[in-house]
Amino acid sequence: VGAVVATMLKQRGPFGLYSGLSASLASAAPISALYTASYEATKLKLAPMFSEDRQWVAHCAAGGAASVATSFVYTPSECIKQRCQVSGNVKAWQAARMIVRESGVGGLYKGWTAVLCRNIPQSAIKFFVFEKLMRAVYASAAGRGAGTLPALAVGGIAGSTAAMFTTPFDTVKTRLQTVGIAGVDGGGIARGVAATARDVVAAEGVGGLYRGLLPRLFIYVTQGAVFFSSYELVRASLLQRDWARDEEEAEEDAR
Repeated sequence: VGAVVATMLKQRGPFGLYSGLSASLASAAPISALYTASYEATKLKLAPMFSEDRQWVAHCAAGGAASVATSFVYTPSECIKQRCQVSGNVKAWQAARMIVRESGVGGLYKGWTAVLCRNIPQSAIKFFVFEKLMRAVYASAAGRGAGTLPALAVGGIAGSTAAMFTTPFDTVKTRLQTVGIAGVDGGGIARGVAATARDVVAAEGVGGLYRGLLPRLFIYVTQGAVFFSSYELVRASLLQRDWARDEEEAEEDAR
C-alpha cells in the first residue's frame, strides 16, 4: 500500500489520490437513497413472512435486493471512476465519453455481473451482521436507546466483515472494468467473472484475489460506521415521528 501511494504521489502529485472523486460524489446521493429505500421496502414486505428467530433471512434478502436496484446506477459510476483513476488526469465526463465512444453505452456496464457477485453477498453479510449486533445492543440497553457510539462500532464491524468476504469479487470487478485500458497490466479483452478469477489465481496465486484487502478494510470500516450510524439515526427519528403522530391520532379519536 505504501509503495503504491508513494508512486502515485511521485507521478501525479497529491491530487492524483483523488482521481475519480467527482464521479463518486455525483452518484453517492442517488445510490444511497435508492439503496436504503430498496432495503427498507423489501424488508417490510419480507419480515412478516418469517418468525422472529429467522428475521435474518429477510435482512439478507433485502440487502441483496438493494444491491440489485443500485447496480444500475453504481456500475456506470464505478466504470467512470475506474477510468479516471487509471488515466490519472481525465475528468468524469471525459471518461464517460471515452467509454461510450470505445464500447457504446454497454461499456458503462462492463463488469456488471462482477458488481452483482460482489455487492449482493456484501450487502447480505453487512445487513445480517448489523441487524444481529444492533438487536443485541438494544437488548442490553433495556429500552434506553442504542446511542451513536454503538451504532458507529457495529457499523464498522458490519462493513469490514462484508469487505473481508467479498474482496475476491472486488478484485475481479476491477480487473474487468480496467482491462484493455492503456497502461494497465494484463490488457486485452475481458473474459468474464470466472475466467478472470482463474487468470488471477494462475498468475498470482489465491492471494492475488485479495490484493488491496487492507485499504479496502479501512474504507469499509469507516464507510460502514458512517453509513449505519446515519441510517440508524434517521430511522429512529422517523419512527419517533410516526409514534408521535399515532399517539396524536389516538388522542383525537378518544376525544
